[in-house]
Amino acid sequence: MTSIDTGRKGLRRFASALKSCASAPHALGLGVRRLVGDSTGNATMLVAFAMPMVIGGGGMAIDFAQFYLWKRELQFANDQAAIAAAWEVLDSGSSAKMTDRAKNAFAVNEQITASFNTDPVVQLANYAGGVGNSVIVTSSATKRLPFTSFFTKGATTVSVSSQAAFTGGATISSCMIAVDEHSGGAVTIGGNAVFTAQCGIAALSDSSKTCTGGYDSSGTCLGWTGQDAIDDNGNSYEIKAGSIATAGTISDTLAAKAEANGDTVIEHATNLADPFEGIEPPSSEGVGPGTYICKATGKKTQATIDAFNAGKADTDKLVLGTAYPGVYEGGLSLGCNTVFKGGVYFIRGGTLTINGNYGVTSESGVMFVLEDGANFKINGGADINLSGMDEADLQNLGYTAEEAHKINTMLIFETDGNDAKQNNTLNGNSNTFLNGALYTKNNILDLSGTADVANACLLLVANKVNLTGTLNMTKWCKDPPNHPTTIIYGSVSLVA
Repeated sequence: MTSIDTGRKGLRRFASALKSCASAPHALGLGVRRLVGDSTGNATMLVAFAMPMVIGGGGMAIDFAQFYLWKRELQFANDQAAIAAAWEVLDSGSSAKMTDRAKNAFAVNEQITASFNTDPVVQLANYAGGVGNSVIVTSSATKRLPFTSFFTKGATTVSVSSQAAFTGGATISSCMIAVDEHSGGAVTIGGNAVFTAQCGIAALSDSSKTCTGGYDSSGTCLGWTGQDAIDDNGNSYEIKAGSIATAGTISDTLAAKAEANGDTVIEHATNLADPFEGIEPPSSEGVGPGTYICKATGKKTQATIDAFNAGKADTDKLVLGTAYPGVYEGGLSLGCNTVFKGGVYFIRGGTLTINGNYGVTSESGVMFVLEDGANFKINGGADINLSGMDEADLQNLGYTAEEAHKINTMLIFETDGNDAKQNNTLNGNSNTFLNGALYTKNNILDLSGTADVANACLLLVANKVNLTGTLNMTKWCKDPPNHPTTIIYGSVSLVA
């Protein structure tokens, strides 16, 4: 190979090297462009940026779930404590042990917060215008929450409050019962009436006087609607009933007077009842007319006497001034000192009138059945001593032993359809002794005028009862055979 060939090869290698150098910047730029356009790592970068928020959100969710779990359990336990404390005050009539009972109820109704809660705080409070008629319980639980405490540098506290109101609760016996279920003023007392017999008053009416105008800072209602079931008319009366109960409400004035004299006052009672509901009086079907004659004058009167005595022994013959059982059309009005033979007297329309001018007694148990619009008026003045039929007599009339026990000593019994045009009136005096039950479920009973009924074993059950005028009822027999005893179950309600 010549020197010329060797030179040519060298030149070619040099040219190739220059070409490579010239193309190098383009290759470098192409690599950079490819790197910039590559998106295969974006997801990783986004996850990296979002991880603090994801972790923080999860931590907050866990903490808030824990917070609400504590609050829910604590609230439930606190509610049960308030209810238990209210029942304690209601059952015992004292707040001495209400905190202990609240704590016991609180403890058995919590688990998760048991190790870090405070003891519940229990106190009596006023509710809806009442005084000391509710219980408020507060409690709290404090503990660090894992995530939240990282920022707050402290523990989290959950606080709850519960309020339970209570009413009623007692065992009562009632000698006067109004059975109308909805009317206001089912029992009304007014005038200068005195009722201090301490034998109990009850009204089945649910009529209520409700505060709809709100209360001012002193607890005074700013506007009322409705009417009390047991109401008053004026404030000159005197009341010491022993107990006053109704399914509705009681006049504030009357309730205050009664409570000041030591009476038990119960509103919104749920289990008051008509003691004679479902029992019917004897039927007058097939019963002949009754006979009552004061003076044997006139041919018609003598004919009645002769007809009554026909075929009877001397001991069974009619006696003037003696009333005999049977049907009395248009009523029965006494015209002389009178003795009632034992049995049933059906007053068919008109009025049974027992005037105060004559002495009245019953030989044995009697029952007056009011039908076809009949009513009665009993006015004191002379001695009146009447007794209702006992259980043996009632069973002889066809009543079962259970029914006879319920209506024991029933003296006046009104039929279902009896719709008297006038009220029934009892206006006795200190010599008026009525021993038994007066039951007029359809009509009003007025205890009025100068009635002074003493030493009686009366049970008065009427549609409504008015105690007015100068009524004076001060004494009742100590062990009445027919006064119903009612257990009033108090009520407790969670109000906040």
